[in-house]
Amino acid sequence: MSTLSELQSRKLGLLELISIGFDLYLKNFTLFLGIYCIALPFSAIILVGSTGAFSSNPILLILYVLFYLFYLIVVIPGYGAAYSIITEGLILGQRPQIEVIFRRILAAILPLVGLNLRFGINYFFRFLLLAIPGIIYLVNNGFYTTAFILRDQRGKAALEYSKTLVKGNWWRVFFFYLITGLINFGLLRILDKILSIAIVNNPILVAVLSNALTGLVGLGVGVSLILLFLNLEFQTR
Repeated sequence: MSTLSELQSRKLGLLELISIGFDLYLKNFTLFLGIYCIALPFSAIILVGSTGAFSSNPILLILYVLFYLFYLIVVIPGYGAAYSIITEGLILGQRPQIEVIFRRILAAILPLVGLNLRFGINYFFRFLLLAIPGIIYLVNNGFYTTAFILRDQRGKAALEYSKTLVKGNWWRVFFFYLITGLINFGLLRILDKILSIAIVNNPILVAVLSNALTGLVGLGVGVSLILLFLNLEFQTR
């Protein structure tokens, strides 16, 4: 049975989705790696800056803050949109070209940035309220980027589309985030320990490498999240 047929036939278990997601990811590793390598320098600079490397120079610090905002507002949603397009394309038997993917994202980058700002502000203020409202908002609206780029849902419509999919499946989506978050956190800690032994007296290099390797594995988690989105879509039709 094809992956598309599996997604259409029934609600798949979370571990099934993760297994299928990593299988798809590894079979098309070079395609996903191309997208990851484009985003990697941005995250590496953010990580180096978080260690205080630019704090002694006010100009560099200001540039870092601006770069960090650009990363949050543009790079992260763009990266999510890219692997969403690739994942659905592969499920449908296509193999999207990277240049085509980026043309599609650039054509919609301004409304995507606006949507990401809207989501980020709403999430931030809700999270300040003892975290629970923020978690509820994240689970309900977390598919906004995928709804935007794959289903052309703009603005509030993307958030409503996400809520429609999550409705009746809230705990399923919540536990997906929880399981995959624990996987990423645990892997990062393990890699930190291993690399700290192999690379002595260079904590910045250790941090960059461990986060880069965790992000590479985390991309498989991202693919699994898109499969969850598609599975919920098929089961709510």
